[in-house]
Amino acid sequence: MIRQIAHKKYGGKKNKILYRERDYHGTTIATLAAGGQHERSAQYGPFPEGFISVPHCLEYREAAQDNLGQGESYGLRAANAIEDVILREGPDTVGGLILEPITAGGGVIVPPEGYWPRVQEICKKYDVLLMIDEVVCGLGRTGTWFGYQHYDIQPDIVTMAKGVASGYAAISLTVTTEEVFEQFKDASDHMGYFRDISTFGGCTAGPAAALENMRIIEDENLLENCTARGAQLIANLEALAEKHSIIGDVRGKGLFCGAELVTNRETREPAPEAKVQAVVKDCMAQGVIIGATNRSLPGFQQHSVPVTGADLYGRRYRPHHRCNRSGLKPSLWLILPKPD
Repeated sequence: MIRQIAHKKYGGKKNKILYRERDYHGTTIATLAAGGQHERSAQYGPFPEGFISVPHCLEYREAAQDNLGQGESYGLRAANAIEDVILREGPDTVGGLILEPITAGGGVIVPPEGYWPRVQEICKKYDVLLMIDEVVCGLGRTGTWFGYQHYDIQPDIVTMAKGVASGYAAISLTVTTEEVFEQFKDASDHMGYFRDISTFGGCTAGPAAALENMRIIEDENLLENCTARGAQLIANLEALAEKHSIIGDVRGKGLFCGAELVTNRETREPAPEAKVQAVVKDCMAQGVIIGATNRSLPGFQQHSVPVTGADLYGRRYRPHHRCNRSGLKPSLWLILPKPD
């Protein structure tokens, strides 16, 4: 879509798409090219040109160790690094920026204060379309319908997928603003319409499941419940951190949370992978099913911990627990950085 607009409005020149280090967007050749997890894309190249990386915004590691400021100061600095890349590449060549609202597989990275408003400002300044990938955060996982709604920004394009129907049926969507959509309605140009097609296009099972899923989320106030339970989850993780020095950092929003494991809180040296796997095994023994994700980023490995058999607050799920119907379950990531 961004490339087609580049050809329609800018003679094909404004075609570069920026992506953020640590973000993940899929495993097709194009989405691997636009992904910031290099172990995931290793050995699958060569990749198409025109995809350019921008720095991540993981304050826990970068700001504290490199004297880059903290909080809003670091957030503005991290966002300004995107502007630096645009200026280096040439504003007339950059057409889009794709970001996760909260980086998921790259470490549950909640952007610091000041980051998102500045990113929006930069995109508007250089006429760069802002594309938000809500496949992980969207549809209630963070306590709002979409993760970007925490930050008072207006993306141009939003993608979403499995969460729309909570995994009960296959569905994915790309949503745009009216301003973007109107650019594909030029009747005078027989190539002007959006020409993408899908193998599953026209399948009604996904939309039917999605509509019912969203009805349940609304009727049972699951967004509000996600926010409340998420605060409880974060509080309990922080309480664990007070008892166990292996937990170096706790972060997240709603029921999308993470704990970074280290051997030393001062140096933030990564915990050994074997120790993290021991945590995984112990949780499994206590009724919490933990699925370890594959390695995806040099120097930074993580494990996904979806809660199924028992919740993270010490109480058992009942078989008829209404929260499970919509798939709004707690999600915890144990983050294991590994030495380069």
